[in-house]
Amino acid sequence: MKRQSGEMTLEEQLEFSELTGNDENSRLFVEAMSEVFSSSLIYPDHQMKPGSVNKALEKIRARMRESDAPPAGIKYRRLRPYLAVAAAVVVLLACAFFYRMQVSGRSAHADNVVATRKGSKTNLVLPDGTKVWVNADSRLSYGENFGNQLREVYLEGEAYFDVAEDKRKPFIVHTNNIDVKVLGTAFNVRAYGNEVNTQTTLLRGSVEVMLKKDNNRKVLLVPNEKIIVRNNQGRTDNRELPLRPVADVELLKLTTGKRDSLSVETQWTQNRLVFEQETLADIIPVLERWYNITIELKKVKDSDILYRGAFENDSLKDVLESLKMIGNFSYIIQKDKVVIY
Repeated sequence: MKRQSGEMTLEEQLEFSELTGNDENSRLFVEAMSEVFSSSLIYPDHQMKPGSVNKALEKIRARMRESDAPPAGIKYRRLRPYLAVAAAVVVLLACAFFYRMQVSGRSAHADNVVATRKGSKTNLVLPDGTKVWVNADSRLSYGENFGNQLREVYLEGEAYFDVAEDKRKPFIVHTNNIDVKVLGTAFNVRAYGNEVNTQTTLLRGSVEVMLKKDNNRKVLLVPNEKIIVRNNQGRTDNRELPLRPVADVELLKLTTGKRDSLSVETQWTQNRLVFEQETLADIIPVLERWYNITIELKKVKDSDILYRGAFENDSLKDVLESLKMIGNFSYIIQKDKVVIY
């Protein structure tokens, strides 16, 4: 690199000439690699453009065509294998560059990560004072610059937010399907990748939901409202069960529990498992996360039945027994696996 950029000292140039001067292969290799250095792909501050790799390879191919031409001489014919190596190096450098860019892009907001496994939950307080409850099998991340201008977090899974009010710095929750923007409020976001829908439930305050896959259309929620947005893909397992048809976007009023003012959607923060008019297809992923199990579903009669139930500190067997009474199915518990038939 120093030779290519002209930064070699006189002493280094003499040493370089001594090393390569009496070795034809070394000289040919250096000449071939100079094609790589001239492409500028190896420089850290290089901003790679879509055509830069092709340009570098085309330059090397042109030298290879010269080496194939009869008048080119022995030197150029011998140079061809080294040019092929140089082309391979360019491709490897390009792959490394794009991998680095992809990784840095993914980790730009991942300086701080809170992740939960199936069967576990956690809660935390963000630097601005916002309280967050993170449900099972979820991932919440935010960058080191959180709170400087914006308060942004990234969510995969489910979390309940009680946001500290700061009118100068909006709080934004990014998910794959929607962004939720607030100032100071309490709301729940459910955005699991293996579920049919992404949901936002508002308890107090106001939130603005931006629908990424609907031309960034914005929907304003008022307290006790819930928005359901269909994901591109639904569950890939349990295909024996029909999925309950839903619109691309639905706006619903909340149903609150009898024992307190919590909505069905936020009962999980109090370690309560609640189902309200849910199909078995909706319930299975919840049970898998709640009890850290895998459920194998075989053919079930009356698969379109809607279930209601509330459980607190109940065992998996107790829950399945209750559901069984409604759904007319059988089950077998095999360690960390359940077979429903």
